[in-house]
Amino acid sequence: MWTNKRKSKVVNVVLKSWLIFLLVVITISILFPVYFVVATSLKSYGEYVKNPILIDFSAVSFGNYVTVLKSNNLFRAFGNSVVITAISVVATVIFSALGSFAISVIRFKGSQLFKSLSVITMFFTGELTYIPLFLLYNKLGLLNSYWVLIIPCLIGFPSLGIMLGSNYLKDVPSDIHEAAFIDGCGVWTMFWKVDLPLMRPVIALIAVMSFQSAWSEFFWPMITTLGNEDVYTLPLKILQFKAADASMFGEYCAGLTVMTIPMVIVYMFFSKYFIQGMTGGAVKG
Repeated sequence: MWTNKRKSKVVNVVLKSWLIFLLVVITISILFPVYFVVATSLKSYGEYVKNPILIDFSAVSFGNYVTVLKSNNLFRAFGNSVVITAISVVATVIFSALGSFAISVIRFKGSQLFKSLSVITMFFTGELTYIPLFLLYNKLGLLNSYWVLIIPCLIGFPSLGIMLGSNYLKDVPSDIHEAAFIDGCGVWTMFWKVDLPLMRPVIALIAVMSFQSAWSEFFWPMITTLGNEDVYTLPLKILQFKAADASMFGEYCAGLTVMTIPMVIVYMFFSKYFIQGMTGGAVKG
């Protein structure tokens, strides 16, 4: 019996050791690209060629950042990204909240079928619709304009947001809604004053995910606005540093670092609600 216990302890130690090793490898594989981009952004091209991986702190330079910030139309591209991202986040949050409320609270006839269909759409990536949408916007004469970037944000179907929100609302006690009806609340009043505040954590999660997706969107702006630099978003503008000259790789990495800062700030402010929304929207129901 003692031998079996001892073997069990040895097996547990081995399994834990392998698990720790695996987690360390995964962590390094995630953090190394971040380190590489930041380290390269602080090197001149000569330093990068001499030692692409390690960083010499005595030769650290912020010249790449100065070049990026002084480049033409950078702040215009930044403003374009802010506007497009803000529209996308607001539209996604509103449609997700309304759809979740309709499915889980109003429960109209066919609501579960609608939810199932919305989940199915998650398996179809946006790339499948790029060609027909491109042809449509070309027919409408909207290419190389702000509208070709704004309209998809307004008509996009927030299937993930609806799934998370409806799962979150499904376990809200029905007594709360019954009490609201007794107090004279209509459907819209109940949505704004009862369910929307309850959905705050999952709304924060949806907002952060929508922000990340819209802020880093690259392919759709590239194929629809390539002929008009005035409507470039930040990812397209930063790509110019890489396309212009191979020796501007440091400037390219500096641009990527600058573009990442808003995402880090948003996550820092919403991290509490982000975690609550992940656990609530994913586990409930």
